[in-house]
Amino acid sequence: MKLLSLRPSSISGRLALLYTLGALLAVGLFALLANWKLEQNFADAHRDFLQAKAAELQDDLRDGDGTPAALIKEILQETDGARLRAYEARVLLAGRQAGETRGMGTTLPPALFSRSQGSRGAPLTPYQTGKTSWLLTSLPLKGSQGTGDVELQIGLDITRDDALLTDFHRALAVFFLLMVPLLLGAGQLAAAHALAPVTRIANVARSITPAQLSRRIPLHPPWPRELAGLVEVFNLMLDNLESSFDRLSRFSADIAHELRTPLANLMGGLEVCLTRPRGDAEYRAAIASALEDGQRLAGLIENLLFLARVENPSHALRQERCAAGEVCAWVAAQYEAQSRLKGLRLRIVGAATIYTDVPLFRQVVGNVLANAVRHAPPNSEVLLSIRGSAASGVDIDIADQGPGIAREHLPRLFDRFYQTDPARGHEAAQGSGLGLSIVRSIMELHGGYATIESAPGQGTRVMLHFPAVEA
Repeated sequence: MKLLSLRPSSISGRLALLYTLGALLAVGLFALLANWKLEQNFADAHRDFLQAKAAELQDDLRDGDGTPAALIKEILQETDGARLRAYEARVLLAGRQAGETRGMGTTLPPALFSRSQGSRGAPLTPYQTGKTSWLLTSLPLKGSQGTGDVELQIGLDITRDDALLTDFHRALAVFFLLMVPLLLGAGQLAAAHALAPVTRIANVARSITPAQLSRRIPLHPPWPRELAGLVEVFNLMLDNLESSFDRLSRFSADIAHELRTPLANLMGGLEVCLTRPRGDAEYRAAIASALEDGQRLAGLIENLLFLARVENPSHALRQERCAAGEVCAWVAAQYEAQSRLKGLRLRIVGAATIYTDVPLFRQVVGNVLANAVRHAPPNSEVLLSIRGSAASGVDIDIADQGPGIAREHLPRLFDRFYQTDPARGHEAAQGSGLGLSIVRSIMELHGGYATIESAPGQGTRVMLHFPAVEA
């Protein structure tokens, strides 16, 4: 059975719906409050009328010496005739009917009324007959001792009040029916106005292409507070993307440049050999030169693969406890023969325990030491200084007494393929320009960093900092 995917509702639609529901809820609460207050006012008015009428009839009964005749006469005068009657009343004497409004027996028979209980009388009972609405109650009156108990049954006509409430309820229903589309429309307009900045951001983002990575979302006029942070983060993302794209472009150009020279040398040497027959010595020299270029290509490719591997976030360090001095001594031994040819002295000072990936640690020290040995003048000293501990962090400095590096080159020494002397960039002894880039990647993988201090004529010092590691 194929499941139908539900399209998520738009933000503007949800905002409009929430706005409409919120407004309807507020209006509905106000309507309920108004209706409750209106009904309460009617109920209070009805109660006040009945209490006032009972007090008035009680006075009439007292004026008639407690006999119901005067009371019945007053009731008939108020409720008789063709005029609109506000109430109808019946007088009971010792449970028997003594008098009533003309026609009341048909409209409101005595059985509809509850017997009064105590001095407060019976509760108000609503009753509907035809199109007329009534409130029925029974009230005790104090008669003379000879006449006994007098009970008054009153039916209050509340038809006009009920009609007013009904009209009010209908008006509220119509009002709500008209409010729903109006509120939805107003909500849509409000949501569209509120989301207009998002649309502008989307339009700017849509216009940014690889050829226009320098474009940014303008910060003025000011964005809403909720979107200002988003604009800043988006611009920061574009800055990082542009920087990464530029580095990738330069990296691609550098790779092509670095690969082109050894390949051209390799192909040129082979083509020269093939132009005419040559002796064994010339063939051996051509093969040796081709092998040298091939080794340089293999080393370059290996370094690029190593960089790609250590810069991958999923690369896992296999850290272990080791003595930094022993690892540095092992690396220095690998360069002993090369140092002896130049009369260099490799000296290691200090010791520390370090938690690190040993093969990567050797690679870092080896790359830096190779540069120091390459550039150090004959009969000079290369010093490796070790200080610190695993709990506080370990610093390793590798200093030479070479010609030094000009200040303008220092910020870019860790860039890939960067060399301080481009004219020597294709000589085998100069290297590929990836050594320090590999050093930086390995140090960042360990959470540390590498820095360089140098000045012309004052030598060069590379400082490696490994962060503290909890035991």
